[in-house]
Amino acid sequence: MGKINLLVKYCLINEENEYNIKGILINNKIKFLDNNDKMILDKKLNTLKRITKESEILFNFKDKSCLICDKTNNKISFQIEVLVLENNDDYFYVKYKIIDDLFEIMIKII
Repeated sequence: MGKINLLVKYCLINEENEYNIKGILINNKIKFLDNNDKMILDKKLNTLKRITKESEILFNFKDKSCLICDKTNNKISFQIEVLVLENNDDYFYVKYKIIDDLFEIMIKII
């Protein structure tokens, strides 16, 4: 287990965000907090999980899918279109579409 410094960039619908935070790297998984939500990037599986008080959202960029599960165990699954996926030792970048909306996430170990 190692503490790491991360540069996180989001480009979501009408929102761009960039910040430096601390994370933990364990077995090819980077765990960090994002606005009190727990984030887990599994670099081996190309997945990103966001855990909030209300739900868990799992993006599987390899399978091009998204699964949302709320606290009452209701599940919604849908396909995403992955346009770019780069996964290196210290860098993860994905650009994807959901219907007509474009999203980008970049996580870099600095």
